[in-house]
Amino acid sequence: MVECPHIISLTIMFAPVEGVGHVNACIGLAEVLLSRGHKIVFVVNESYAGKLAPFGFVEEIVTSGEATNEKPGENIAKQRLESGLLSAETSYKSMQINMSLPFFEGKTDTMRANEPQLKAIVAKHRPDVYIIDHFIGSPTLIHSTKPWVFLFSGNPLFIINDERTPPGCSGYPTNVCDRNEWQEFWKLSKNMFKKLSVKYNEWMKEEGFPVTTNDRAIPDSPYLNIYGYPEELDYLDLRPLPEKWLRVDTFMRRGEKQEFEIPDKFRDRDVEKSKLIYLSLGSMGSVNVDLMKRLVSILSKSQHKIIVSKGLLGDTYELADNMWGENSVPQTKVLPLVDVVITHGGNNTITETFSCGKPMIIMPLFSDQYDNAQRVMEKGFGIRLNPHTVSEQELLNSIEKLLNDKELKHKLSVASKRMLNSHSLQIVAQEIENLIQ
Repeated sequence: MVECPHIISLTIMFAPVEGVGHVNACIGLAEVLLSRGHKIVFVVNESYAGKLAPFGFVEEIVTSGEATNEKPGENIAKQRLESGLLSAETSYKSMQINMSLPFFEGKTDTMRANEPQLKAIVAKHRPDVYIIDHFIGSPTLIHSTKPWVFLFSGNPLFIINDERTPPGCSGYPTNVCDRNEWQEFWKLSKNMFKKLSVKYNEWMKEEGFPVTTNDRAIPDSPYLNIYGYPEELDYLDLRPLPEKWLRVDTFMRRGEKQEFEIPDKFRDRDVEKSKLIYLSLGSMGSVNVDLMKRLVSILSKSQHKIIVSKGLLGDTYELADNMWGENSVPQTKVLPLVDVVITHGGNNTITETFSCGKPMIIMPLFSDQYDNAQRVMEKGFGIRLNPHTVSEQELLNSIEKLLNDKELKHKLSVASKRMLNSHSLQIVAQEIENLIQ
């Protein structure tokens, strides 16, 4: 642990929603705060037991009272697969499906039931500040006497609504004159959290707390709000940074304990003719086994070697001879070693890949993945493809195009070096400390 001079050691509590991407983003910031001499406490459910202590964090497990052998994010992923959200739909239809799911309202019931456990954890550790990456604001945390920080680990369009930018989760281009399509999507998306906010505000009224007025179940923090998105991709060319908001380039984790080396079967390849490609559809997208099989079949025709993050259901399908994979791979250790990344466009994967200076093929499945794919393509840092309809030739040609684009390699190298030297997480850490000191 590297202790920073003149900084009082704080107890900082992280309270993320259970999604893998949300927890991983919190880990990235927590690592920096830990290195500055602070005590880090994570409040998570049973699926994360034993996953956070190796980083040097204190784990506090909130139990549901039901025995579970689920892996992190497994329940959410399977719900989304069953709903049709991971199928070949437009972003508009995808939003409609998302709004029909009981996920968010169910989270309110879960949070309310777990609130006594949370109060006990707070009393035990007496945190100085809370960091929340959640769609629902725990009243124990946001209405305490301590400052709290809202961390958002998705594309900023999702959380910062501005008429100068496309609606979040639409994947619509920014450079259009006719914005009628924008307006239709705005009408739909503004009701995304309506049922949730009504249910949440009923709870707040019963407890005697203020209700939210932003059609969500968590307000912006009056202290500090942060999101992760590289400067080169951010929407600051279209709208300013709102008051009380800060941007970091990436919440990339640096301390993953699982090591990674290039598989033996790939070591004797001709590195000039056979490059390394990384395929990951994330913890959510990879549960669509039919889609994973489709992409594996196409990429089996490639002359290159493919490293595959197979996902939660990886044991149910086989890889081709030019591939190696496991159900879970240490992504932050893999990215520096590969030449092209094929991704679903989750925010962590986008920002981590960008940080490593690698070109991307983004194949979005739902939510803000559409926005990430569109923005990377618009800014000339990668290619957007539809994973359900892309042809064999189109995908294989796209890989070759990125591998042979020398101008893109230079652009990405410049961006990567800037990100590595920006120290944006250290700056945010200092701002968090300033809330107390």
